[in-house]
Amino acid sequence: MAGYIEDRWLKKRPDKVTGKRERTAIYGTGKRYRVKGIPGIQDRSFETSEDAKRWLASAKTDSSRGEFVDPRKGEILLADYIVDHWWAGRSDEPSTADPMRSRIWNHIIPLMGDYALREIDASALRTFKAGLLTRVEESTAEVIWGHLSSILGSAVDDQRLLRNPMKMKNSVKPPRAIDSKAKAWSREVVDAVRAGLQDRYQIAVDLGIGLGLRQGEAFGLAEEDFDFAAGIVHVRRQLRWDIKGRPYFSLPKGRKIREVPLPTNLALRARAHFRRFPSTSCTLPWRNPETPTTALEERQRKPITVDLILTSSHGNRIYYRTWNDRSWKRALAAAGLITPVGEKVRHDAEVERVG
Repeated sequence: MAGYIEDRWLKKRPDKVTGKRERTAIYGTGKRYRVKGIPGIQDRSFETSEDAKRWLASAKTDSSRGEFVDPRKGEILLADYIVDHWWAGRSDEPSTADPMRSRIWNHIIPLMGDYALREIDASALRTFKAGLLTRVEESTAEVIWGHLSSILGSAVDDQRLLRNPMKMKNSVKPPRAIDSKAKAWSREVVDAVRAGLQDRYQIAVDLGIGLGLRQGEAFGLAEEDFDFAAGIVHVRRQLRWDIKGRPYFSLPKGRKIREVPLPTNLALRARAHFRRFPSTSCTLPWRNPETPTTALEERQRKPITVDLILTSSHGNRIYYRTWNDRSWKRALAAAGLITPVGEKVRHDAEVERVG
């Protein structure tokens, strides 16, 4: 195996007359001994020959195993690595990227950003966990912990760390959300929630309970997705919003379309809803609301038009925040499932907060 130690203060060959090695022009300045010649490993300098020898032996062994990581590559701050390398190389859709970015920039960078990658050890992780649990609930902390582990895993792949410290520190356990067993609503509760909604929105309860649709999938459902003859509903898309509140269509969660059985009672409710509240044509970008910058993005984000079955009283697509605040939460409160802390009371010319 190649690799040797160079004395930077003395010339390599002795003087022909004196037989001694003469001093170099940098004699007495900088670190004296430099390890060189190991394939794929950057040269490194040391103060003493003993340190150089130890590092050379270790580097040779790690190099032969394909495990060598130059410690200097791990000196980059975690914040800089995230911004300049990890995040810059991702291409997630807005529905994934926006909440992930918010969690990382609001929690990981403030709590851990000033650590160099190589300084992240068990003590640093314990401090991070303790600080994180003062900011968010266990369920959110578990997700953020996973983000940090993914970031450090990428640093391993980038040869900035030898191992992911979050995978080898047995003394630091990741935060865990408290498991709670889901409890199905009774028929009485379902009826109460449905009754608490405006007539045009009552079908949303049936879509969630009868078809198991998530909110975005229900808001993105079109009349043509119902196959009454076959007794199925095609779940092809969901209605999403980016961090700026711009709407767009995308594949359902998990990026997979699916078919779900259409119960007879729900089919009757759906037909009645279609007659009473005609579907509204809606055209939105696909996958991403940002303006395309390349021909490929233009093809990928080409708008699609669907006839939405859930629309506002003005015939517009639903905005989830408005619907949640003004319709869904009020229905849950009316059914006794949540306790209202405050609510908006609308008048003709003003809005006042009570409670």
